[in-house]
Amino acid sequence: MRLSDVDKVYKKLEPIQAATLAFEANIQRNTDEMIAIRDSQPQQYFVGASTAFRNRFMSLTHLGLFYGVVYWKNWAILMQRAAAYDDPGVIKNATILGSMEQALVQTCAQLGVNIESVKKLGEIEEDSFGEYAEDALTAEYLELFVGFM
Repeated sequence: MRLSDVDKVYKKLEPIQAATLAFEANIQRNTDEMIAIRDSQPQQYFVGASTAFRNRFMSLTHLGLFYGVVYWKNWAILMQRAAAYDDPGVIKNATILGSMEQALVQTCAQLGVNIESVKKLGEIEEDSFGEYAEDALTAEYLELFVGFM
């Protein structure tokens, strides 16, 4: 199919269908197709908050959600290893959790953001793994978290 034929097909898609195809193209790293799908959709112009505001707001939201997902994943693994009396595994995951927390503390300090707000979005009330943090792993998480901005 020629690109113009594809463009004609894409223009017939409903927004939900187009978004689903664009998502799949993005996951497959087919940027040209994703852009073609996106550009086939009607453009809307609106008045809203500045791009800088929206980007920062969404970045902080993504940071909180990402932190929560990774935290609870590692917490669940830690609990599985504790139930299996796998002490080295427990320590390994406690190290991950402690390093994540230390990185989040540093990230929030750099960004001037209340750490409790970020944790609340991930449904994390309290961390108690800070004593297990390792500097090298904390540095990796710090780079990852700051990369959200």
